[in-house]
Amino acid sequence: MNGLSELFSTLRDRFAELRAALLCRRLRRSAAQAGVALVYHRVGGDHSGDASREILPALSGPAFAKHVRHLKRHYRLVPASGLVDAVRSRRRGERFPACVTFDDDLAGHVRETLPILRQEGVTATFFVGGVSLDGPHAFWWQDLQTVIDNRLLDALPHIADADLRPALEREPKAIFRVAAAIESLEPQQRAETAAALRAAAGGTVDEGLEGDDVARLLAAGCDIGFHTLRHEALPQLDDDALEAALRDGRDRLETVTGRRLALVSYPHGKADERVADAARTAGYDAGFTTGRSAVNAETDPLLVPRIPPALAPGKTALRIARAVASCTSR
Repeated sequence: MNGLSELFSTLRDRFAELRAALLCRRLRRSAAQAGVALVYHRVGGDHSGDASREILPALSGPAFAKHVRHLKRHYRLVPASGLVDAVRSRRRGERFPACVTFDDDLAGHVRETLPILRQEGVTATFFVGGVSLDGPHAFWWQDLQTVIDNRLLDALPHIADADLRPALEREPKAIFRVAAAIESLEPQQRAETAAALRAAAGGTVDEGLEGDDVARLLAAGCDIGFHTLRHEALPQLDDDALEAALRDGRDRLETVTGRRLALVSYPHGKADERVADAARTAGYDAGFTTGRSAVNAETDPLLVPRIPPALAPGKTALRIARAVASCTSR
């Protein structure tokens, strides 16, 4: 039964990819100025993770390769730094521009992702914070995943009086509510929770990106942007803390890259006009959020939406095409 189910799932996804290709071809007749940015995190392995119970499930290497091949066939891949300009200069009949981006300082970006990019002959923009330049680093949501997978719930001190802990025993998806609760904590509480999770999880989830890894990405033609050092949700910060978040660690990463970091992706994909204004004042040329909308000619370069991919390639292709379609129907 599992084999039959997998076959139907594969056929259904292939059909979705064909629908997306046909839709994209039809949309190119429009003079709409639109494009898409995609945001990835973990890529690697032969099988994708479980989106129903993992905060950031890994996308398998073969699935990511299919994503890239679809983009190459049906879109014009451009650097993230040039996406808005490419959207504004797009003419009827031309392919819609698209860019590929990655968030977080993950060793897998070099070990798993870069070989696929090289194989397919494309580049991407990697947004990093520099948190692992001095040694291995684990993000709190990685430790949270380990803690919940191993039912070490006593490591969640700041949500102990909520209804979330009992829910985790019954409902795998409650992990997303726990993550949202931690994200909304005050910085000090969140730091304490992160430390408790680190102690409970033990070991290192990911070695992180060292200076040599960043150099490898640059040597492969990829670009580097800033993702902030402490990965705080920026709209929650007061003006002084926001200014510091956009600045702290940036100089050091610029020393490693040997170039100015003109792009920023906002932690957790969250930003508003105040955050965009602060990023503009801090000297960034473009800032990237997370959402399911396309980029259009009116998009603020400091508030560029990025589409998170589905684990299934066909579903991702259809998600992208529909985002573009929403711009052509205006």
